[in-house]
Amino acid sequence: MPVLPAATTDTSPGSAALRAENIGGRLLFVRSGVIWQWRGREAKSLLGNGDSFQPAFSPDGSQIAYVVRGNDYSDVLLTDAAGAPVSQLTTNGSRLPINSLERVYASTWALYPAWVPAGDHLAIAAQPAPPAGDPAAEYNLDLYELPVGIGAQTQIYAAENAHCGRSVYTPSGDALIFVRAGSGATDEQQIYRLDLAGGTATPVAGAPTPSYDPAISPDGRWLAFTARDDTHTDVFALPLAGGKSPLRLSDSGAARAPVFSPDGRQIAFLSIAPGESGFDLWLADLSTDASGGLRAGTPRRLTTGMHLDADSGLSWAR
Repeated sequence: MPVLPAATTDTSPGSAALRAENIGGRLLFVRSGVIWQWRGREAKSLLGNGDSFQPAFSPDGSQIAYVVRGNDYSDVLLTDAAGAPVSQLTTNGSRLPINSLERVYASTWALYPAWVPAGDHLAIAAQPAPPAGDPAAEYNLDLYELPVGIGAQTQIYAAENAHCGRSVYTPSGDALIFVRAGSGATDEQQIYRLDLAGGTATPVAGAPTPSYDPAISPDGRWLAFTARDDTHTDVFALPLAGGKSPLRLSDSGAARAPVFSPDGRQIAFLSIAPGESGFDLWLADLSTDASGGLRAGTPRRLTTGMHLDADSGLSWAR
């Protein structure tokens, strides 16, 4: 496996470098369809051959759910913490000829796995059926619960003329925070809360439009997310219970994919440095002010030139 030791300092074009910093726990990120893990002072490629995205540690950190993308489809797979295969949870692909119209009409997509706190199933964004009509029209992405063991996926939310995206369960497991966007080209992404008992979904109060990349702090107090203002995107936070305005946690103007550390004392995110192209990994210490608001210290850049996949996000376990 390729390894980038923390002592690497080469920042020439096409190279990658890591800051000498010891990260507590295990942090997953994606580079060119390969899932990497930062543990201690070292980052290693863990799994994937250019086709692996959107990794998510199980609540106890013993397994990883992730997405494999193929021609006209994607599936959700499961490995152990070392990246060894455990199971394939969906079978959306087709054996029909690649690039054929028949294959298009036989394939579907499953994306953004998110673990329920009990660890026995996942939420995914998936389609109810393959494309239909002439020309082929794909169904919107709805929300499903997918058992980790035996059983079929069950639809838990669908909205007419809207797609569902990345989601995260509340610590109690009674609600799902997710991204919803209209299927029109100009429809903006919004963060919604789905009450799993009642099946109703409402916008999260205080989260601006557009906003996406939801993440919840380990103690369940804070919802972090990305919000865009004109051409700038940054990381913000709201009390999960609502009632306050968003608090800014980054100011680079090109930040995505926040994730809290397992102890809740730090936040990692992806950002593009001024004058550069491509996302790298950044880390900031968290604190609370006198009024109880969340504050982030000066971010520290952890990688250079890695061009990480912002849509795949980050996952952090003990």
